[in-house]
Amino acid sequence: MEAESISEKQGRAMVVGAGVSGMRAALDLAETGYHVTLIEEKTHIGGVVSQLDHQFPTDGCGICKMLPHADAQHLVQQCVRKGLSHENITIYLQTRVMSVSGEPGNFTVTLQQHANPVDPERCVGCGLCIPVCPVDVADPFNAGKGFCKAIGPPTPHMAAGPYRIDTEACTQCGKCREICPTDAIGFPAEDRKSFTILVVDDEKIIRDSLSEWLGEEGGFSVITAESGEKALERIEEQPVDLMLADIKMPGMDGITLLEKALEIRRQMPVMMITAYATVDTAVSAMKQGAADYLVKPFDPDDLLPKIVAMYHELTLPPGPEIRVGAIVLAGGTDEYDPASGKNPFGYKIIEDVVTGPEFERMLSPVGPTKGLLERLSDQRPLRRIAWILCVGSRDIQAEADYCSGVCCMYCLKQARLAQKAAREQGAEIETVLYYMDMRTFGKSGQPYRDAAEAEGVVCRRSRVHSIVGEETSGDLCIRAADPSGQIREDRYDLAVLATGQRPSAKVTELAEMLGIALNAWGFIHTREFSLTQTSGNGVLAAGSCTGRKDISDAVICGSSAAFHASRLLHAGGGSLREQSALPETAADIFHAPPLVFTAVCGCNSALSEIFSPETFFGKCYGDPALCSVETADWLCTEEGLAELAEKIRQSRANRVVIGACRPLCAPEKKKALARAVSLLPDLVEIVDLRSQVPAASEKSQEQQKAHTRATMNIRLEMALTRVKFADPSFAPDISTGQSVLVIGGGIAGMTAALGVADHGYRAYLVEKSERLGGNLNWLHQTIEGEDIAQFAGQTRSRVENHPLIQVYTNAQVTEARGTGGAFTTTLQTGDEEAFSVEHGAVILATGGRQAETKAFGRGTDSRIITQQELESRIREKELDPGQINSMCMILCAGTRQAPKNYCSRVCCASALKHALHVKEKNPEAGVYVLYRDMMAYGFLEAWFTRARKAGVIFIAYTPDTSPEVSARQDAVRITATEPILRREVEISADLLVLATGIEPAESGALARSFGADTDEHGFFREAEPKWQPMGSLAPGVYACGIGLRPAGLAESAASAEAAALQAVIRLGRNHLPAPRYIAHVRHSLCSLCQNCIAACEYGARTYDRQAQMIIVDPEACRGCGACASACPNFAAYVEGFAPGRMLSMLAAAIDN
Repeated sequence: MEAESISEKQGRAMVVGAGVSGMRAALDLAETGYHVTLIEEKTHIGGVVSQLDHQFPTDGCGICKMLPHADAQHLVQQCVRKGLSHENITIYLQTRVMSVSGEPGNFTVTLQQHANPVDPERCVGCGLCIPVCPVDVADPFNAGKGFCKAIGPPTPHMAAGPYRIDTEACTQCGKCREICPTDAIGFPAEDRKSFTILVVDDEKIIRDSLSEWLGEEGGFSVITAESGEKALERIEEQPVDLMLADIKMPGMDGITLLEKALEIRRQMPVMMITAYATVDTAVSAMKQGAADYLVKPFDPDDLLPKIVAMYHELTLPPGPEIRVGAIVLAGGTDEYDPASGKNPFGYKIIEDVVTGPEFERMLSPVGPTKGLLERLSDQRPLRRIAWILCVGSRDIQAEADYCSGVCCMYCLKQARLAQKAAREQGAEIETVLYYMDMRTFGKSGQPYRDAAEAEGVVCRRSRVHSIVGEETSGDLCIRAADPSGQIREDRYDLAVLATGQRPSAKVTELAEMLGIALNAWGFIHTREFSLTQTSGNGVLAAGSCTGRKDISDAVICGSSAAFHASRLLHAGGGSLREQSALPETAADIFHAPPLVFTAVCGCNSALSEIFSPETFFGKCYGDPALCSVETADWLCTEEGLAELAEKIRQSRANRVVIGACRPLCAPEKKKALARAVSLLPDLVEIVDLRSQVPAASEKSQEQQKAHTRATMNIRLEMALTRVKFADPSFAPDISTGQSVLVIGGGIAGMTAALGVADHGYRAYLVEKSERLGGNLNWLHQTIEGEDIAQFAGQTRSRVENHPLIQVYTNAQVTEARGTGGAFTTTLQTGDEEAFSVEHGAVILATGGRQAETKAFGRGTDSRIITQQELESRIREKELDPGQINSMCMILCAGTRQAPKNYCSRVCCASALKHALHVKEKNPEAGVYVLYRDMMAYGFLEAWFTRARKAGVIFIAYTPDTSPEVSARQDAVRITATEPILRREVEISADLLVLATGIEPAESGALARSFGADTDEHGFFREAEPKWQPMGSLAPGVYACGIGLRPAGLAESAASAEAAALQAVIRLGRNHLPAPRYIAHVRHSLCSLCQNCIAACEYGARTYDRQAQMIIVDPEACRGCGACASACPNFAAYVEGFAPGRMLSMLAAAIDN
């Protein structure tokens, strides 16, 4: 039975990639009212984050917090690692894009989907197929560490099914199909004999071995050729579906053969055969048209699945054609393989050398070591672990002159988690990080590093030369050089390689298909001042496909990409207004007695041995609330569910309880059934009778059956009690104002106002100064050379001329009243009379300013200036960079230590820009940069390299070796300790430029007036730093730009676009239904002690002094029950958890 749409939707979008950014983009577009097709090549959604049990800085998992809280009727509230279900999102797993045609607003996308032999509508996740499967494969979810069967759940979090089959590894023995109780498994017919593989190699033993493996074991048709010339003859003589060609052959080599073969058969896939020594050549061959490569010597267990995968990919029929108006690419990145190239760290040679993702899974309770800290080689307890950072990043020889951006932080996290796990396991452990620069940029990175070091994590600035495994002890000997060049060797039990990123091959293929530009390293190139707009109109990029990103940055970019897609669809006539299709409950159902329709699915008699529906019905027949009882089969099918819905409608029941298997328990099925029988979803309970029944230990088979039967009875009787006491009334609506107040007229504020207005809503833009622009008014150009003044002027003009934007300059907020959806804010403009505006949401874009400091002689000499002053003087032509003979910069002047213990994120980029500018104007100038850690994250690393090549001298210092400054008549003298020379050096400079960082421009009073808050440094406090980085716990209050967190221009604009879209989503509802399970107050019992206010973490309860009562904000309330536990006299309670209901459910459980 198909679930009907919740709204009349106009406009469709496609999101390619279901990682963090892809899911965020899909959710935002779906919440805006558009239909989204979400494509994912893997067997599950979530991307890399699905493998992370912990995320910094909280070291917990909060992925579920990315789901919207308000008006959540359109989606299923569950752990996102188990799946994503939204009525406006259609998900295609194991699917890729084959072709794209059309133009922005009208793309036609052809898909290709790998068929899963397991029917998701019938698989109940019983697990009977797993032990009978004879095929063990490297567990992909555990990063290849450990093994799993060819059939099973895609991830441990999806243990209840539906299962997936690894078709490349599966031998189709049929054992799983024979044991499946629901006939859920069916293998498609394959004709491998008609698939011809040409093997080209000058060595007969290679040709014969491949012929045997691929022909006899694989079932393919195999022909061979001993030279390139013979191979071309074979290709001319008969059709060839796949060619395997050795690279090094006498006469015509493999590369030449590749070129000539593709001239004859352009579409023929070619896989190169190579030895380890020529892997680089094979990689180069892929750029010339090769599909992949195989490394000699071959392992049949690895070879055959790879060929079978290629066969399946080539023989898959075209999938559906989907028309969409916009495309969001969110395909992520590939990980660098440390085994490629020189491999000085022995990866895949030494068993106890692992990558960061592999160690992440080792820490997990469902990982290869079940969370135990032990060596993979001999299971000895781990006592010393080393992390080696920048493996495959910041490496010019590896063509990776960029920083992967997240490695430093995830290594710190892993080291802290290892310390914690060791303590829990009653052991001590030493954790050491070898790093070049510890890039803890942003407002939470430095405090996190400080906490890690306080817990015993050692950060050692070194360059690691190699890792050698000792044969006797099995220890790892790490040889490294410190900054002065001193060599030291240390022994460890395990080495973790922080591997960098590489452009995703699939994303590169898509980019070529769509004709969008890539940058110098193969990542998707975005336009100036944007993180998500590509060179192709209607095609957006989100997440790591433009360069590796932290989770919060990926979330913001996902929303930013969705914003641009939504604006395009809206401009094309897409509607944001939704027509509710929820059922209307009968007028007298609130007063009618409960009438429960109960049905139990026999699962085609599969449950008859352990459960008797008649016995259950016999126990419940005396209950007056039961109006009908039924037994049925195959309720998991569309036909069975439709027949059941008709019976429910005829019974006149106003509540439903069904006992069935897992497929019917899917939340979307429950909502579809509720809609079909015109009931609220809360009045329908579907009980899973098969999966997750707890085992009874040390009992006989009959006792186990009795235990299972009792558990099923408990579940059904508790569900029966639950629906009898369920509230049949609709939740009240929350009205939403149809305008947005944007406070702050910098780049973030202007971008947010334009975003709201371009979606058809009025925006009030408030700026306290005389002119819009904020920090754009003093900035000159970006490090890439883009003209900031021109960009500022264009943006300012668009804002001032937009018919839906009302600009107030010289204005400030004097008072704010109301809550989410209904704010009234009083503004004061100059000397004019104060006035009020009403709005449904507020975006705080209050910006930031240069932080002041007295460090390093600031304020004592006119030659000691800041980065902002240098930029302004260059912009206003008050300073000629060509006349500077000597300039010294000191970074982190007053930041990354108390009281400003955070990184401002932009200072290093600004220093590199100015250093290069001075060297460009005067190549003979002496330019010195004194730094703690160069935060040249992402592609800024290339500018760091360029500055060093240009002759800029970089000298690292620590807080203990901080430079000393003295201003003299002839120059400013800076004394610093040079770590390479290991002695003091003195620099005489014409100018000393301090990077003092940035600080938020507003105090917390403004945020608090709207119910939000700020952190200890004055930045906006997010609802959740990773998953809700723009929102607050106060409904309808969002933040962006520097007021949210330190950021550059493009980053500020992206956060503004994300915040604007969240506001647009809110306004698009017009009326928001309040959550059903929220707290209330029995005012007759309330003593006004206000304990509940202190207990509420969400700020949902306030004391109304005029009315003398406690007020609950229904949208802010999360229904956690903390207020009820804090209330001394039962005045606070949570709807849906009344004592009668809870006690009746307990009685049902205890009676069984």
